[in-house]
Amino acid sequence: MRKDRLRQYLQIVLAVLVVVTSALATRVIWERSALSTARTTGETRAELVAQTISDTIAQNAHFPLVLALDPDVQATLAEPAPDVIDALNRKLETIEASGSPAALYVMRPDGYTLAASNWNTQGSFVGQYYGFRSYFTQAIANGEGTYFGIGVTTGRAGYFIARAVGSTQPAGVAVAKIEFDDLEAIWARAAEHIMVTDENDIIFLASRPEWKYRSLAPVDETAITRIQSTRQYAGTEIEQLRMDEHTPDGDQVWAEGLPDNGSFLRQTVHIPELGWTVNQLTDLSSVADARRDGTMIGATGSALVIAILFYLAQRQRSLAIERAARADLEQRVAERTSALREVNDTLHVEVEERRRTERELRSAQNDLIQAGKLAALGQMSAAIAHEINQPLTAMRTYIATTRVFVPLGDPGAILDNLEKVDNLAVRMGRITSHLKSFARKEGMGPAEVISADRAVHKALDLVDVQLQADAITIRKSIVPAFTRGNDVRLEQVIINLVRNAIDAVQEAPEPVVEVSMHTANGRIFIEVRDHGPGFDPAILETLFDPFVTTKPSGAGLGLGLTISYEIIHEFGGTLRAANHPEGGAVLTVELVAVDEASSPSPTEVADNG
Repeated sequence: MRKDRLRQYLQIVLAVLVVVTSALATRVIWERSALSTARTTGETRAELVAQTISDTIAQNAHFPLVLALDPDVQATLAEPAPDVIDALNRKLETIEASGSPAALYVMRPDGYTLAASNWNTQGSFVGQYYGFRSYFTQAIANGEGTYFGIGVTTGRAGYFIARAVGSTQPAGVAVAKIEFDDLEAIWARAAEHIMVTDENDIIFLASRPEWKYRSLAPVDETAITRIQSTRQYAGTEIEQLRMDEHTPDGDQVWAEGLPDNGSFLRQTVHIPELGWTVNQLTDLSSVADARRDGTMIGATGSALVIAILFYLAQRQRSLAIERAARADLEQRVAERTSALREVNDTLHVEVEERRRTERELRSAQNDLIQAGKLAALGQMSAAIAHEINQPLTAMRTYIATTRVFVPLGDPGAILDNLEKVDNLAVRMGRITSHLKSFARKEGMGPAEVISADRAVHKALDLVDVQLQADAITIRKSIVPAFTRGNDVRLEQVIINLVRNAIDAVQEAPEPVVEVSMHTANGRIFIEVRDHGPGFDPAILETLFDPFVTTKPSGAGLGLGLTISYEIIHEFGGTLRAANHPEGGAVLTVELVAVDEASSPSPTEVADNG
């Protein structure tokens, strides 16, 4: 009896050791896997940030060189007359507006700014002295110079690229300033934890404003003196950012401003040509979750195995002790085995049924997508039939009358009819060319100057048949304007919005759709309003998410607004949805307006039409 009890104790201790060992081993495996995933993700993000910074600078590095070689810049530095300076100011303003630098300016050899693209703004660089900046002194001494710092005049940080004007004796310096505010805003919106440091480990770009102009390590007095003398960070006192290392090698840290109970993987990517370092902090909460899940799975799995082993052992002992009831016990075991087999067969049937259901679901989804494609093709075919049928009917009429005029010998009437037939054929060619260009599958391509109002008119032409068929009144108020983008993609957006408006007014007693377009403050606003029931306020925040739709089940996939939102975002614009104060829904497309002088020529417009 005592030996049996001792044996039970030993079995319990052994079982506990197995459970603990299994839990610890599984925990380590899951933790390493999650940590490896986090490392890969963080490394990819850090390299992407470094590449984005390098690309941003590379896209603007040519501006100072172009300005240094520009005859107008050289002539203005040689003879800085007021009217010549004014002309150069306006030229710099035009160049800056067509590119991505924050500012372009030209400095005299004495360090004072002669002309600048922001000459007519409150923080104009014109007349300001920047001779103490290292980019100026480097350009005067070596022909070119670079520098990152806070602008003395604007108080905005940026990267400065300078080129000397003239080779032997510099007549001045041409400078381009690049700002990274948009890049920092993207990091902040994406909840990234990114900091970019200079050669002194001072943070000058960050996803969190409170990190900027803090150091990751103590800065020596020489560097502090140099920073203060050049006013690189506008006199900001450089304090060290608190960062606690959670591992001996320092790759897992906590930084001031992050959640107190969090741990973050620190990864760095060096940008050698700039001397900058990108620090990516990846949240390791997923590693902690994996550690917890691995522990639970390991402990539960081993406990289950041990429980099964204990059960089998107990069962064997019961068989040995109760030999007298062997027949009864075997019968029960047989019955239990049969029940388990039935359960197993039932499970197999259920698994097969689930697989069949999943296949049917995938097939239904594919059929639904194909039905959407066929519906769009059907609408486009209706538009082609409507647009071409009228010219064909007119052509038949003119040909019939021409046959009458031939025997009469009336060449004037015959030539007039032939000219009308030719004009109708040209019109049909333009219609088919328009529809073919719209249906063509193409990528975004480089942004071009396009006529926004012409794209809106062409889109309305394509949906005109549906408007007439549904007896819907269309009200248009469109002004000429130009933007940068792709005209076919813009037509696609307008068609999506107008078709949604048509669906919204189907049940309205007086179906009306309004399309208006106006410009203000350098922006183009295209509004599509319906007189339907409007949007449910609960769905407005997720309206542009994929597969979100306000239409009845089966009436749409919920992808039209998502695609439209992405297209307008690629154009540098926005797409907003709201309920109109007077009823109905209104969707607003906001685009950047460009000068009509940079628009395509009338000949090009005619060819493209």
